[in-house]
Amino acid sequence: MAPAAPQLPLPPSNQPVTALFRKLEIVGKGAYGSVHRGIHIPSGYVVALKIINLDTPDDDVGDIQREVALLSQLRGGEQCNVTRYWGCWLEGAKVWIAMDYAGGGSIRTLMKAGKIEERYTAVVLRETLIGLSYLHHQNVIHRDIKAANILLTSTGRIMLCDFGVSALLPSNNSKRMTLVGTPYWMAPEVINSSSSYDTKADIWSLGITVYEIATGEPPYFGEHLPIKALVVIQNNPPPILPPKAGSEDMRDFVGACLREKPGDRLTADELLKHKWLKPHLKKPVSLLKELIVRYKDWEEKGGVRNSLIVLDDEPDILDDECVLLNHPSDTTDQTSVVVIS
Repeated sequence: MAPAAPQLPLPPSNQPVTALFRKLEIVGKGAYGSVHRGIHIPSGYVVALKIINLDTPDDDVGDIQREVALLSQLRGGEQCNVTRYWGCWLEGAKVWIAMDYAGGGSIRTLMKAGKIEERYTAVVLRETLIGLSYLHHQNVIHRDIKAANILLTSTGRIMLCDFGVSALLPSNNSKRMTLVGTPYWMAPEVINSSSSYDTKADIWSLGITVYEIATGEPPYFGEHLPIKALVVIQNNPPPILPPKAGSEDMRDFVGACLREKPGDRLTADELLKHKWLKPHLKKPVSLLKELIVRYKDWEEKGGVRNSLIVLDDEPDILDDECVLLNHPSDTTDQTSVVVIS
């Protein structure tokens, strides 16, 4: 009989963290510390263990504190396709953070094996929208939606990860004025220092993510450096998905996300009813396991996959939760920008 799933977050315990979790192989490393696959000893569940050095740079600590504070407030993450927070423990000069582990890797990683067909992309987006809808109803802006932050478990379940730059709004009508995100995926109103933004910024990033999955890269990648892309995004009309990249319905979906005025963009709930997704609403998430099989086959036939990612001095080049999923270092410059205005 399978062990019972624990109630999350785990209740406070006087036991040392090493009595609760068995640390296994390292799967990610950065200036902040390291990430390991681990086992929750009482239940046998596989988890991700982010082990942070307390002498890490202040900016990194701030991201970690924001992420823990936000995730600890979210409930129902498993049903709503959001990475679940298990708890946080202090051991000497290190902090252990336990979170859900997704063994399938990120969508960005799975793209390395070749173009992801539209029938898979539609299911990925359906499940991503469920996660976004949940976050937006909690007044949370993710602020860094992209293929590298959409994870796949070994059973095909989608999870949104990396809440280090997410924002909790005080109310449904609140807005933010902070430049945060990854340049190529950022909405024009986020880039514009004189304007505020809300959850519709995530909808723009979602449209760019569909473009990324369909074409292999976000718009302007390869044409402009990230800092230049910010200017181009702000001063140009919204990108249009090329006809050869997807069906007419898929292109219409992207267009509904990439409307210049935030108020004209559909909400996550409205996008779940879009005609592109309707034929895929009842398809099981287990279909996505085929992407994992395809990736492993590609890997065995010569694809390169690094089991350890060293992030040098830039902990935001790849996202912490995504690094821990044992996926390879990406050549795309996906550095997150955080500027308080």
